Amino acid sequence: MTLRHGSESVSATLNQPYAFATSVAGSALNLSVTAQPVGQLCAVSALAPATVPTDGAPVFVRCVSQPAARITLPDTLPNDALTVRIGLRDVAYPGIPYESRPGVAGGIFPYEYRIKSLTLGGVAQSTAGVSLDFRRGTVRFTPASEGTYVLTLEIRDSGATQKTLEQSFTIQSAAARFLFVATDGVDAAGRGTRTTPFRTLAYALANSSSSQAIVLRKGSYQTGLIIYDDKAKQFLAYPDEVVTLDLNKTYDISVRSDAAPTARIEGFDVTGVRQWGIVSDPSKAGVVIRNMRFLDGEAANNGENPAFIHGWGDSGPAWRHKFLIQDNDFGTYVGNGYATTLFDAGESIIENNQLNLGKVFGGFHDKDNSQHNTYRENYIVFSDANRTGMGIQISAQDNSANLHIHHNLLINAGIHLGLQCFQSSCYMRDHDVHHNTVVRSGIGVNWGPFNPTSYGTRISYNLISNGSQAPYGGLSCQSRPANLATQMSVAANLIESSNSLAFKDSECTGNDMNWAVWQGTYGFDTTASGSSVSSTSALTGSGALTGLPASDARRGTRGHQY
Repeated sequence: MTLRHGSESVSATLNQPYAFATSVAGSALNLSVTAQPVGQLCAVSALAPATVPTDGAPVFVRCVSQPAARITLPDTLPNDALTVRIGLRDVAYPGIPYESRPGVAGGIFPYEYRIKSLTLGGVAQSTAGVSLDFRRGTVRFTPASEGTYVLTLEIRDSGATQKTLEQSFTIQSAAARFLFVATDGVDAAGRGTRTTPFRTLAYALANSSSSQAIVLRKGSYQTGLIIYDDKAKQFLAYPDEVVTLDLNKTYDISVRSDAAPTARIEGFDVTGVRQWGIVSDPSKAGVVIRNMRFLDGEAANNGENPAFIHGWGDSGPAWRHKFLIQDNDFGTYVGNGYATTLFDAGESIIENNQLNLGKVFGGFHDKDNSQHNTYRENYIVFSDANRTGMGIQISAQDNSANLHIHHNLLINAGIHLGLQCFQSSCYMRDHDVHHNTVVRSGIGVNWGPFNPTSYGTRISYNLISNGSQAPYGGLSCQSRPANLATQMSVAANLIESSNSLAFKDSECTGNDMNWAVWQGTYGFDTTASGSSVSSTSALTGSGALTGLPASDARRGTRGHQY
């Protein structure tokens, strides 16, 4: 995307700040979009001021996907019915832009979203003012008045036999459902409105009800937070204002919610993380973490699962955390941390996040007893010096089932299954790894997928470009599984590797397999199964643009780009 202000232009990429050297505070704002990505419509925010802000506040520019010809992708498993696991935010403030996005699973990704109708108090409304991201389902509009809005969306998948779901979302526009906090506010009874805000988050929370949302205005707040079911459970940054939660290496944000509605934390910058930033303890009714920037973190104890987002698992598998972790940036973490360490998570969706964590062990860690979780369209990047095979790590310390990892882009980071599923009683069932692009790393498998009651590990339609390294690895000196060919399927992948080995044992040589064994003995990545192997690279671009060239016929069926 290219932005122009006056006579000066800058090139911009997703979710980063840019400055115009020649802009003068207080002068007329003359910001325009002069070039935008293919398939995107980009525009300066409707909340942009008329003049260049004197306080250095940013002006936001947003892009949404535009309708395009239908895409048909290969039918991959799982191919369940389309379902909305977590819906849109249910409250809006009259006159303030509302933005939300559902968590959808099932069918064949990617999805298409269309607006079917909008009503206010049961009366049909024009949808001209509603912005909808055609591919992601992000909704944005400004409710003109108080009342109950019902927005109905149609969701379609990309299977050869297309699935369709029509879903209605109720959004109540009511000023009374909101409390406001600002750095220049006052903590006193009778306040908390948009014009007379409270000063501290703690005071606002103590004086809230479970049906209310707390909105923070721009500025930095040194605070922690515990979210219970009897007080406000939704915490939002004011639209287009930078709000920083400084945990001061002392606090965390703890979600302890057992009942509906879903807890939400949206739009904040988070700094001063020590060990954990957001902790689910647990969030059985669901927690939404969206549009967050985790700026920095450090581990106090590398053995206690340090991460920006952590889900406890000490209460046993009878319940499940339910996460929607969406559209976040995860920045530098010092120590053996991750973006997430999840125990007993289920029905969760982790999508469209960016990870650039620095020197850590891995990216996302789904550690223990995970069920029906989806990881998709995440961009995970490590430097050459910090390369790791654990970009997405499913350890299955106490079983896992129905994990879905697809359409992710990993650079200097891999995908690894089953590293902590040691016991023969531990199982991993129906794990689907497809349409990922893995650059300068590979896909690893350890004990878990091959234990006696494990089955259904499927690796397909991925693009693995690993240079001189083997594209697959793991097993760590265990005996080569006798059931390797029946418990795992590897087909329809595009492999770029000059190594003579298809599979490299991570510690020994006894499990090393050259291509003749990998393909001939086990039937993996054969030409008949749709795989192709080459020692040269067809990739183009860098960073988030890495992939097959636009003219490559394999682009629509192999790797993360659809």
